[in-house]
Parts: sequence; structure tokens; C-alpha cells
Amino acid sequence: MGLYDETLKKISSLDKLILEKAKLELDSKMKPIKSLGKLEDIAIQIAGITSDLNYNIFKKLHLVAAADNGIVEEGVSSCPIEYTKIVSEAMLSKVAAIGILCDTLDVDLKLVDIGIKDDIKRKYKNLYRKKIKNGTNNFVKSPAMTLEDCIKAIEIGISIVEENLEYDIFSNGEMGIGNTTTSSAILYGLTGEDLDLIVGRGGGLSDEGLLKKKKIIREAVKRYELIGNTPLEILRCVGGFDIACMVGFYLGCAANSKPILIDGFISSIAGLLAMKIEPKSANYMIATHKSEEPGMAILTRELGIKPFLDMNMRLGEGTGAVLAYPIIASGLEIMKRMKNPKEVYEILG
Repeated sequence: MGLYDETLKKISSLDKLILEKAKLELDSKMKPIKSLGKLEDIAIQIAGITSDLNYNIFKKLHLVAAADNGIVEEGVSSCPIEYTKIVSEAMLSKVAAIGILCDTLDVDLKLVDIGIKDDIKRKYKNLYRKKIKNGTNNFVKSPAMTLEDCIKAIEIGISIVEENLEYDIFSNGEMGIGNTTTSSAILYGLTGEDLDLIVGRGGGLSDEGLLKKKKIIREAVKRYELIGNTPLEILRCVGGFDIACMVGFYLGCAANSKPILIDGFISSIAGLLAMKIEPKSANYMIATHKSEEPGMAILTRELGIKPFLDMNMRLGEGTGAVLAYPIIASGLEIMKRMKNPKEVYEILG
């Protein structure tokens, strides 16, 4: 039995007793019941994930999966494929947006080269060199990945989480030119929804480019008979190594009782795939950021988890998720430090 199957067997439901205790604890505080809304939901969920009413977040880790996509050959992106490597190095050097935000909010950042076309030659302490191939196949011509490589990418994501279990909480993002196309194709395969509601302009496609992107996705999903197919088959045929690796992040966190923050569109696609593979894994995910990509409304419905940040952002990298860390910490502090009426009266004498 491989790591993939072993991980799925380890994923369990949240501790219902702890969830109820957490709810009762928050209801007892000196405030109207549920008046702190999402802060209370977060505190309760993390208590259930960790089986701890007084969970502390001392160490935070943001993981970025980076890979190139063969579908870029079809002109579905306004950015050249070389940007994947360039932006990945900017992240590692902490001069890209995600590096700056992680530094600002005291979050460790590690990037996984799971399939960048060009090699990163400089040495970085926070780089995992886990390249499977120099990018996926162009799914217009053949499936993006073999099943073996798809599962390997998921297992790499799982193993990276397991190498970092000293961290108290995780978040994730991605880098890969063309990955709004792969993500949209996956969402179309999973839901069969109207492509006009799913497909966006990504990095800034023209009207003509947008129409071409939709046509490519529609024809590929039809060719591979993906609507109604299994999540793994959809992922391997039209997905990417970056998304598969992020699926591994979610499954790895769920199997090891660690909370993980979902970012925007592409991060949510990986979360939805993980949920379709093992429904209990959704209990360990916290949706944070409403991306500007049009398919986000469908994703939110399918995941059943509503993001609480709406920042008009669509950069990716996990920028929205990282911005949520202070809110997550605030919810936990409310659980630990807020007093009930009796305690308040005693404090005030």
C-alpha cells in the first residue's frame, strides 16, 4: 500500500465531543450567542481538528506548489511560460507579494518545484526540488499526466506536510502559468456547470483569448469523457502537477489533524478535489479568500465553505490565505481569554 492509500485511511471525522465543548465554552462568554460570527466558527473548527480547546499557533507554514503546464502552448495565457520560474524565485527571495506578506505576518514560506519547465539554479534553503517532469503535457494532445505521475505529485504534497509537522497550521498557494485553464477545466469536469460561469481571463486574456480558452476546455473535457468521472481521472487528464501537489497538502493535513487555510480559485480547486477524493478532508480546511475569478461562486457552493475575506484579489500565490492568519489567531484568543459573566464580576470585584 502506498502513501496515498495510507493517508486516506488515516483521515477521520472531527471530534464531536470537543466540537460541542467548544461551542458551549463560547456560548458561555460574556456576549450574545454567536455574536462573533466567523471568529467563533474558526475557534470551534480548530478545536475539533486538534482536539484542543486551548490550541496555540506558534509556527505557521505557507507552502507554494510551482509547476508549468503544457496547455500554455495553445495561447491560453497572456504571460510567457518563463514567468513560472522567475516568479517562483522572486517568492523564494521574498520580493514577490507572497514573500512580503509572509515576512510581515511571521509566516514561514517554502516552495516546491514539482514541475517547473526550467531548473532553479540558485540555492535556496526554503526550496524543495521535487520535479516530476518539466511541466505537464498539453492536454489538447494527450492527458496532462499519467495516473502514476498524478499520484506521485499528490504523495509529494503529503510527504512535505509530514516533514513539517512541527508547524501548528498550514496554508497553501501556487505558481504556474496556465493554471487558471487547468483549474477551470477541472471544475468543469467535476460539475458540468456553464463554462461562462467558470472560465475567467486569468492573467488578462483578450475577448478572443477567452473564447479560445473556453473552447479548448469544453473539447478536452468531452474528449476524455470527464463529466461524472472520478476526481483522479479529471485531475490527471486536464490538471497540473501544482494542483495535484496541493491536493496532497490538504490530504496530508487532514491525516495529521492539522488545520489548513484555502486561498482563492486554484487553491480551492485543489481543496475540492481533495474533498471529492475523501469527503472527511474538508473538515480540516478553512476557506479564507473570495477570488475575483468567476468560478469562485461555484467552488464555494461545491465546497460548502464560505470565505470571509473579499479583497478584490486574484493574484494567487496564497496571498489571501496568508492575510487571514491574524483573524484565525484572534478567534483562538477569544476562545482562550474571553471571560464568562461570573468571571468578569469576580475580576471587577
